Amino acid sequence: MKKQLLTLFTLIFSLSLFAGDTTTVRIHDHTDMTWYGNYDEWGVLPDATKDYRKVYLHYTMGCATGGCSDWDYTSQIFVRHRTGAIDSSLQTAPLFTVNGTATDSIHYSSDSTYFHFWDTITNTLDSTLYTHYEIIEFNDANNPTTPTDTTNGWMANFYNMEFDSLGNIIDSNFVSANTSIYLTYHSWYQVFDVIENYELARVITPYGSGLANNWEFTTTFDVTDFIQILRDSVEIRCHYSGWSSGFSATLDFEFIEGTPARDVVKMENIYSGGYNYNSSTDFEANKLTAQTKFIEPNSKAAMVKMVTTGHGFDNNQVAAEFKPINYYVNIDGNLTHTQYNWDDKCGENPIYPQGGTWIYDRANWCPGTRAEAFDHEITPHITAGDSIEINVDFQSYTWSGTQTPSYIIQCQLFQYEEANFSNSVEIIDIIKPSLKDEHSRKNPICGKPLITIRNYGSSPLTTLDIEYKVVGGSVHTFNWTGNLAFLETQEVELPNLTNWAGSENTFEVTLKNPNGQADDYLANNTMQSEFEYVPQYPETFTLWVNTNGGVINSSQISETSWDFYDENGNLSISSGNLLANTDYRDTLTFTPGCYTFIMTDTDEDGLDFWANNDGGGIVRFREIGASWLKPFNADFGTNIIHQFTVGYGQTTTTINTDNNWDIFPNPTKNNLIIEGLSDGETNITFQDNLGKVILTRTISNKGFISETLNLNEFENGIYFIKISNSKEEITKKVVKI
Repeated sequence: MKKQLLTLFTLIFSLSLFAGDTTTVRIHDHTDMTWYGNYDEWGVLPDATKDYRKVYLHYTMGCATGGCSDWDYTSQIFVRHRTGAIDSSLQTAPLFTVNGTATDSIHYSSDSTYFHFWDTITNTLDSTLYTHYEIIEFNDANNPTTPTDTTNGWMANFYNMEFDSLGNIIDSNFVSANTSIYLTYHSWYQVFDVIENYELARVITPYGSGLANNWEFTTTFDVTDFIQILRDSVEIRCHYSGWSSGFSATLDFEFIEGTPARDVVKMENIYSGGYNYNSSTDFEANKLTAQTKFIEPNSKAAMVKMVTTGHGFDNNQVAAEFKPINYYVNIDGNLTHTQYNWDDKCGENPIYPQGGTWIYDRANWCPGTRAEAFDHEITPHITAGDSIEINVDFQSYTWSGTQTPSYIIQCQLFQYEEANFSNSVEIIDIIKPSLKDEHSRKNPICGKPLITIRNYGSSPLTTLDIEYKVVGGSVHTFNWTGNLAFLETQEVELPNLTNWAGSENTFEVTLKNPNGQADDYLANNTMQSEFEYVPQYPETFTLWVNTNGGVINSSQISETSWDFYDENGNLSISSGNLLANTDYRDTLTFTPGCYTFIMTDTDEDGLDFWANNDGGGIVRFREIGASWLKPFNADFGTNIIHQFTVGYGQTTTTINTDNNWDIFPNPTKNNLIIEGLSDGETNITFQDNLGKVILTRTISNKGFISETLNLNEFENGIYFIKISNSKEEITKKVVKI
């Protein structure tokens, strides 16, 4: 999933071209998170002598040293802020302990004591040293946990029996204690620094059973508003909620010098933690209680930031993980914001395929992706020098079952000074073309670029000139119109580039003339993004599709269909209704141009998904009379989006068209299919995770081959398949589930 060309330098360069001096600090370098708990590390960030217009956290998640976990676990990144306040808690310490344990009293002999007994084997009286006591005293009230003395004692206050020559008890004598101590406690106060944890990022781990051990994926978070506590020496915590190993965390903080849109006056937590949802009444009364916060005299604006994810599903509501609900922000008893807390794009996950139920939409998360932070501007509802009541309510529901729904909630109040600029615009991101992991589903492209802009000034943004090009190539201009309020963002699709040729494969965007005027702040108007070129295909090739058993409304119409669009978005060729469980071989002819192939599955489970009974299908491009042009993974979720050119290439660089062996489905329940081009003798070797060969096949014929391996006799787990002939040798990981 992670492209080798995307180095940390490339990532930072794509975000901050012409942004001024940039400082990057790494805290946590491939820290293995192997079991539930906290992984803390200190680092030194820039001090407060300079202003920073932007602070990014690039969170690169990878497999732990021993490989990725099979399960979806919550990972959170916190900055552990030392507030400077000191607090204490009342503690008690015992006056003494006996053999390491505090007891209410001890009666002992300072001399050794012996217990008498009759030895039935030798028919003689014998004795053994009785229980020994190590008594540690703590007599210094000023240092109540520091030992002051150690005393040895032996058990006392017991009876020793007397026996006759036959071993019969005839009398007893009492062994008395000569020392007694009664327990008292010292009271003392434990003083500690007050530490507040602020969440910077939350990413749910993917189902890692099908991921290579060197898998990595980078997610970028804008943490500019946390600048007040991202200074000097900081402690950064990676929290991992997993019960198996595991994943790794690499954190790179990027500080870009300049002036922010507005300066932070104060930040504080409103809610922070995990909360069980027993009932709506309990949740509102005891978990998300109303919080009163003071608005500073110099605050001109305020915002509530909310990140919440739902977990648990073994109940009649499949809550909270699979239950879509709203939450409501109330200021001083008035409803100000309603937020739908749901991610409906899990089937378009950029990390695919995965071993688990990765396609199912969830409560603001998908396996492997970020939890979205929602910013709720409350500026119209504050008064400087006064207090406000903030109360977040969740849409109520009633559940029954064995598993209590729960929510992980981090919510902060940010207060700001007034806007630093009146007329300004900012380039936030280049979505297409891009090498960023988060945009991998939408790239590479030969068609329309896609960017994200933000109004950086207090005046509404209504017009804008956007210049874009491939570095070294001709400049294109697009005149944008709209209406963005302060700090609002919008994705903007740009017209096609007529020429992708340039001195390098770097795309550049520059924003100019917001509202027809000079920009008040130019440092954030330009951004570059490296990209890769799309493949070039012949004018005629064959589309191979085998539909699976997924049908629409119990009819024989397949859930899956496909379309080709030209560079202007016009429909060029369409599949129409396909039948389920049917093989299609369509020979297609295109005129020169840029095309987009889109395959859509209305049930969002692709042509091969382990958790349904639809069976497996295939989709691929094949050059007529030759090799595969492009095999697609059938476990694609919602859609396949693939752009290519016909009749020309974006670059003079030769695109590799070597044969690709297709191994599917992977993960698989039983059968594994191997397809590709053989040169006359191809050897297939199937090995277990320890390298033991458990199955072999030899293919003697030339040309296209399709071989099926039945894996029913093998246990679930990780295997490796090796394919070799005179031209190539490849090894691929296979997961049986």
